[in-house]
Amino acid sequence: MKKIFMTWAVVLCCFISVNAQTTETESNSERYLRLSREADENPSDWKAQMEVVHILTDKNSGFYNQHRATRYLERIYHTATDYNKEVPDSVLRISLITLATLAYDKKDIDKTLFYIDEVKHAKKVGVEISDADIICQDAMGFALHLIKNDALQALSNTMDLRQRLTENKMPGIEYSDVMTAMLFDNVFGQYQKMFGDKLLEITLDGKKYIFIALRKWNIEKPLMGWMDDMNGDDDDEDYESTLAYGEDGKVYDELHGEMVYSFYYNKDGLKPQEGHNIRLITVTPEQRQKLVEAYHNYTKKHKKDRKK
Repeated sequence: MKKIFMTWAVVLCCFISVNAQTTETESNSERYLRLSREADENPSDWKAQMEVVHILTDKNSGFYNQHRATRYLERIYHTATDYNKEVPDSVLRISLITLATLAYDKKDIDKTLFYIDEVKHAKKVGVEISDADIICQDAMGFALHLIKNDALQALSNTMDLRQRLTENKMPGIEYSDVMTAMLFDNVFGQYQKMFGDKLLEITLDGKKYIFIALRKWNIEKPLMGWMDDMNGDDDDEDYESTLAYGEDGKVYDELHGEMVYSFYYNKDGLKPQEGHNIRLITVTPEQRQKLVEAYHNYTKKHKKDRKK
């Protein structure tokens, strides 16, 4: 896999900042000790946890400590994921976004990515979270997946970000074009390394056939794009006939049957479902050359004049 080295910057989007109110009869220290004790004694009480969070995230409180606030925010998160408890959406939103931000600030990549996914999941299940906040999460996710050299996940974040920019008619999407193209190139490179030299084999009525041309793909190309244009267009100059090489050494331009791909999982791993009849195979250079020659011989003999 290609390594991507990129200078990046992400604006952290959300912090909690609440000015705590104190009474004349209770000092800041006494209030903090009382509230933190109550929160520790009642970890499922989200209100008690949030009281302490307000103090720990208030720069004027004298107890400002965002990382310590993580302990109380995580309790709120765990309470919110308990179906027997009810936590307001606004509290869950603030908690998740702040947890992601604080983990990012601590350079805890895995925990940051976990909470980013939780923020996005909360949005999907109906928690009211602004698109601006989700865009921020995708931007952080993109940057962190780049650090982990995970181009596929970075691309996923980038495409989600671009989709929200488009849906909200927000300007600037073109500034993500270069990175999007680079990530696609990297992912395609991974695909080609894994499957570029593979060939598609199908079994029909107990007989095996290897595809040597399929839609816009043929045996002389890496195995990419073979799923494009499912219907095919005979008037398209780039469209290839569907050709398959049989076990008998003949080339077939017509096969009758259905292409079936399905699998299931059990304790022994993945297993093909009954009726599964297609797989990717690797052939030797000599076998591939034989298939290329069969393809050339057929196309020379049966080539149609598309101009007629």
